[in-house]
Amino acid sequence: MKKNCKMSSKNGITLIALIITIIVLLILAGVTINLTLGENGIFRTAEMAGKNYIDAQDAELAGLADFENTINNIIGGTGSSSSTDTPSTNYETLKSVAEAGDYVKYDTGINTVGENGTVTFRVLYNDNTYGLQIISDKIVENVTLGTTGENDLAAWQASMNDYNNAISILNEKAEYYATSSLYALDGRCVGSVPTIGADGTFNAKNTEVEGTYSIPDDWTLPSGWASRDTGCQKGEDENYTTDLTAMQAANILTTGEPYWLASHSVYSNSVNCLFHVGHVYASGEVISRYLCRGYSSGRTNAHSCEAGLRPCISLKSDIKVIGGDGSSEATAYELGI
Repeated sequence: MKKNCKMSSKNGITLIALIITIIVLLILAGVTINLTLGENGIFRTAEMAGKNYIDAQDAELAGLADFENTINNIIGGTGSSSSTDTPSTNYETLKSVAEAGDYVKYDTGINTVGENGTVTFRVLYNDNTYGLQIISDKIVENVTLGTTGENDLAAWQASMNDYNNAISILNEKAEYYATSSLYALDGRCVGSVPTIGADGTFNAKNTEVEGTYSIPDDWTLPSGWASRDTGCQKGEDENYTTDLTAMQAANILTTGEPYWLASHSVYSNSVNCLFHVGHVYASGEVISRYLCRGYSSGRTNAHSCEAGLRPCISLKSDIKVIGGDGSSEATAYELGI
């Protein structure tokens, strides 16, 4: 019996130790699992550390990009070191991307024009010859040249004066839309000589052909005329063809409204003699409108004509583009200074 009791005692102690060991192991396992997979466990901590590292890296790259843009703006003259500056494109960059026909929102500085002074223009030139010039997409006003009258010497003289000075009159009207603007260097009427070269030098606006036109000796002298001199001193010029070719290439010739194409032409045959100013029909047909007409019979006809004005604007070299891509009227380039 003593031997058996001793064996039982030894077996009982072994079982208890086993149970205790198992319990300890279970506790250790629970602690290990919690440390590994718990809310603040190793895996969770490692995951958060990785995410924080990626976020910090992205923030650093964004900061470097902002810094690079700021430096480029300072170097390019389009901004300052202030982080509040609006990103913009300078004149040289605009020249590198703008194409003929692109849309531009042009602030004329005249509140009664367009939308609070802003009118849609199109790029007419962007080259090494004429620099960057834009033209109104539609007419900005109507201009009347000449005075109507039959066999009326005063009416003839009034129309004759408008004929002789047509390009000057139209250019002066166009300049009005440049002198009030912050962005314009110069303004002129379409069809006249492109006044600003790529180097910023001015060309003469009025280079019409000078001429003296008289009624032929075998024609009847109009009543009241002291001589056969018609008084019309401007001959045919072809300056308008420069703008005409550019507008046709950019598909911006037609506006749906008639407008003046600043130029002169003279037509004469054995029956009559006509003195014209260039004109573009609403359909885009290029014609001439006569202001003075004399007949071999001695009859005279002075004519009043009305058509729209399309100013051409030469932009300053210190402008910026603060919005838009020029691809449509809705996304037209927005100018700034």
